[in-house]
Amino acid sequence: MNELARMTAPEAADAVAAATVALLPIGATEQHGNHLTLETDYAIADAFARRLAADLGAAAVLCPGLPYGLSEHHLGFPGTLTLRAQTLLGVLRDVAESLAGAGVRRVLVVNGHGGNVDAVRLAARDLRRDHGVVMAHLMWAGLAADVIGGLMTGERYGHACEGETSVAMVLAPHLVRPERIGTATVPLPVLPHAAPATPHVDLPLAYHLLSDTGGLGDPSRASRELGEKIVDTAYGRALEFARAFAAEPRESTCASW
Repeated sequence: MNELARMTAPEAADAVAAATVALLPIGATEQHGNHLTLETDYAIADAFARRLAADLGAAAVLCPGLPYGLSEHHLGFPGTLTLRAQTLLGVLRDVAESLAGAGVRRVLVVNGHGGNVDAVRLAARDLRRDHGVVMAHLMWAGLAADVIGGLMTGERYGHACEGETSVAMVLAPHLVRPERIGTATVPLPVLPHAAPATPHVDLPLAYHLLSDTGGLGDPSRASRELGEKIVDTAYGRALEFARAFAAEPRESTCASW
């Protein structure tokens, strides 16, 4: 695995010269109910990115990740740390520009936090337009959304629920406090058509107004078996894309829109 942070500069030069894509895991430091630790989003993204780096081999370099994200909607619970949107946008752009200067003009952001999605999309558009850098973005929950929707038992899920807890059991079991897993969270009222996990109206919602624990769904239904179903689907799709992304001709990166 070509892990940049563990290389010397000469070693990094060789790795970057051979690579066609850089992997950048990002997540958050935020509350995850009563039974998952604050590092959950980042730890899952990091584990996912490491799998990709191992399977892609010399075609990829793994960048040091970012354990902070856009988590203002979780500030009603202790321990949450957040960035502002412009801060995350700046970090993504700066890292991608640094990689481009070294010769890697394709960046695959491996994200573990839904709150980061809008910022990554905007950074990718700016980078392609202004610097000829192609930034792609994936998240396990989006990759396996069809499977997850069929496995969940309640109308609200997506944060510290049976799905995320099960994924943590597979990719980073140290995140889970089994003795603190409770029963289904009682959802608090939300305006029509705006409740997660599949809202039809875009309305910023603070999690302390969605749930008294900060979680959604029923974590008591979590299991490794459920997690394997989600991870197998998400990772299979991620690897299929990543291999094609890494193999795309370098010259196509700088093609005009």
